[in-house]
Amino acid sequence: MDNPKPALSRRGMLVALGGAVAAAGAFAASPFRAVLSRQIRELVANQRSPQRTLALASASYEEWMGQVGSVFAVGGGASMRLAGVRALPSGGARPLRLAREAAFVAFFDPIGRQTMAGDLIYAASHARYGALPIFLSASVDPRMPARMVAVFN
Repeated sequence: MDNPKPALSRRGMLVALGGAVAAAGAFAASPFRAVLSRQIRELVANQRSPQRTLALASASYEEWMGQVGSVFAVGGGASMRLAGVRALPSGGARPLRLAREAAFVAFFDPIGRQTMAGDLIYAASHARYGALPIFLSASVDPRMPARMVAVFN
């Protein structure tokens, strides 16, 4: 009796693996990568699950816009409200791990007449997205002296 050939030989597995690697490389280099990545992040963000898998540290301008009004806890018992987000003109290539295509600035207002020191990295925590480090600078706007500013590039 003849021995039946295996369904997939070693050579066939190597060819299939090579094809998968080539496809992944083509996706990573694709001009549609940012669009698909953003759509996938939006689908995951809209899931009603108690655990969040996305991080605001790498989130897009649109995701941050969706969080305006939400409260962030900061070390030492302080808290701040995301008052607004404004897009910044920025060009050039973006790091692959970021879903955002452009830079933006986020404005935070300390809650309850609190003040915060500027030009420090704060360990902030969002109820939905969890912890993230944020470099906050003090506002230069005399109308909003307590406001804190963070630039996400």
